[in-house]
Amino acid sequence: MEENKEQIQQEEVETVSKADYDLLVAERDDLIQYKPKEKSEEELALETKQNELWEKEKSLELKSVNLEQFAGFFNAQNSDDLKSQIESFQSLLAEMKASMGYVPKDHVKADPYTIAEQKKDVGGMLQSKLANLFK
Repeated sequence: MEENKEQIQQEEVETVSKADYDLLVAERDDLIQYKPKEKSEEELALETKQNELWEKEKSLELKSVNLEQFAGFFNAQNSDDLKSQIESFQSLLAEMKASMGYVPKDHVKADPYTIAEQKKDVGGMLQSKLANLFK
C-alpha cells in the first residue's frame, strides 16, 4: 500500500527542462524589482500617527468654520485642498439658503391709492381713482 502512495506521488510531480527553469527564474528576478518594498513597523507606526494628526487637523479646521457635521464629505489630503473644498462647500450652502428662503407669493406692490389711503390723503385717493378711469 505504501508503494502505491509513493508511486502516485511520483506521478503527480511534473518535471521541467533546465532551459525552461532558467527562463522562469530570470523572468522572476526581473519582476522582483517592481515588487513594493515592505514597510517596517516603525514606518507603519509613523504613517498611522501622520494619518491621525491629519484627521485632527481636518477636524479642527472644519470646526473653526462650523462644518464639523459635514466632515465625511471632505476627502482632501492636505490643508490647501481642504480650504478650497471648504470654500466651494460654503458657497454651495449659501446658494441653497438663498433658494430655500421665504419668498411671499401673494405680496402685492403698493399702488398709489393704497399709499394715499395710508397717509389719509383723500385728494391723492381721488386722483388715483380718476387716473384709472382714463386709462
